[in-house]
Amino acid sequence: GSVDKTIATILKDNANNANVEASKLFGVPGDVASADGTAKFVEDVAAIESKLDTQVYGLVNNVGIFHVQDFAEISDEKWNEYYQTNTMSGVRLSRHYLPKMLAKNEGRILFISSECGVRPLPHMLAYSVSKTSQIALARGLAEMTKGTNVTVNSVLPGPTMTGGVRACMADFGKAHGIDDLDEAVAAYFKEHETTSLLQRFLDPKEVANVTTFLLSPLASGVNGSAQHVDGGIVRHI
Repeated sequence: GSVDKTIATILKDNANNANVEASKLFGVPGDVASADGTAKFVEDVAAIESKLDTQVYGLVNNVGIFHVQDFAEISDEKWNEYYQTNTMSGVRLSRHYLPKMLAKNEGRILFISSECGVRPLPHMLAYSVSKTSQIALARGLAEMTKGTNVTVNSVLPGPTMTGGVRACMADFGKAHGIDDLDEAVAAYFKEHETTSLLQRFLDPKEVANVTTFLLSPLASGVNGSAQHVDGGIVRHI
């Protein structure tokens, strides 16, 4: 499945890195958009924790959906799907792992939110609202870590070239008579993302670099923050 493919990609991309070994990677598929699915996922992870005689140190809430649709056309069912997938997945997982981290006095929780959380987009309003909720959730949870070595932060990536976005850009190019993907991206940013300082999509690895830092001991002084990785798309000081 997709989990096995992800592990294969990690191993391929890190073929020359001696610290990345198949024996250190564990894939656990699950549906954390539902209470029952999350319970099963946590149970499966617990089996690995027991096998390794350790507990989860870092939780990265990165599950999410997005789509483009006029506000008036978004159904209650779709709003609820966003809430269950983008928000409640992080609620359920944090509710399980944060108390354990606090008891051990170590750990990291991250929410991969979005710059849309502070710059809501009218054509992606359900998505934007869900991302705002993640930022608030992360900050609220961080308040519970006062005086400990546990931190909770959110990461606010800008437009990132994922597989789904690549498909959207291909459609954008077709609609504008542009065959080349790079030219389509340039046209898209010129027309729709005029505040971006990069004028391109972020590479997922650029977001991963910041995420890795926040998970590391080097980020021990960063807590309760909404860390932008948006290429300057949000105009603020």
